[in-house]
Amino acid sequence: MSPLEQRYRRLLTWLPEPARSRWADDMTETYLQVETADDPEYAEFGSPSLTDRLDVARLALRLRLGAPGASVRAVATGRTVRLVAVAGTVALASLALLGLLSTAALHGVLPLVDAPDVGGTPGWGPGDAVSVVVRVLTVVLAVCAIRGLAATRPLAVVVLIGQLVPAVVSVIRPLELLFQLTIAVPLVAAALMPPGRPMHRPLWLIPVPLVASVSVAALRPGEPPEWTWGLFDPVVQWALLTAVAGAVLLLRRRRVRGPAELAVAVLALATLPALASRWPYDTPPEYATVVVLTTLAATATAAVTGTVGLRAVRALPMVPADR
Repeated sequence: MSPLEQRYRRLLTWLPEPARSRWADDMTETYLQVETADDPEYAEFGSPSLTDRLDVARLALRLRLGAPGASVRAVATGRTVRLVAVAGTVALASLALLGLLSTAALHGVLPLVDAPDVGGTPGWGPGDAVSVVVRVLTVVLAVCAIRGLAATRPLAVVVLIGQLVPAVVSVIRPLELLFQLTIAVPLVAAALMPPGRPMHRPLWLIPVPLVASVSVAALRPGEPPEWTWGLFDPVVQWALLTAVAGAVLLLRRRRVRGPAELAVAVLALATLPALASRWPYDTPPEYATVVVLTTLAATATAAVTGTVGLRAVRALPMVPADR
């Protein structure tokens, strides 16, 4: 075995089973033929090119997310990522719509939503325009994720950059960045989301955050009681609805478990940084109590559904899904 062949075989160990056992020999032979066609001595001192390394890395990632040739377990992992992307981006879309409604009310475009009195209509700066564009793209991203469109992955990267860069540049307190961790989880899942059929019948939990946030923005009273302040927080709603979804999944008598429970666990876990960012604020004790109880509920949901989902996925066989 030449040094170049050894290096290619070492590179192909990135591929997960069973694809590695099925394809490694053929792929190694193909790489060697291409690399040594013009210079046979290259087999003695050459090494895989950067392009080949990136190709193998992309293939390894795709196989771990259920691409053709992947194992049954990898298909379940890919479905988990897709559920996290769909449900998470719709939750972010609900927050984006809430932000658009607040911006419209602040500039006098939508008087139905309660907005703070700032003594006149505020000016419109470049930061406001960027914020509106990112929020609109977030809503478009949720639609693309539900439909399983190819535009989901690049659009998720654009939204992720549009969310993180202004937050990092304008951050005043480091704790504010915890909220960005919550936002990043569904966006990264959307950037990695494997292709699939359109979700004509999305999970019942997907549209609930959307309806909840829009209804709260339009219907909440101008001076709600202090004990309800926490319930009007969209992040608290997201965490509580995820806990409800986890309870429903666990109570349902289903023979096949795994991806749905894991997706709920990831979404519940993703709310914890945003909930933690609420604690230091000078707010009424009732609000802090709601946030603490919600944090406990999200933690319990992540632990229980995550355990159930991991056990179910690990019990799946490591055989090709097409077998």
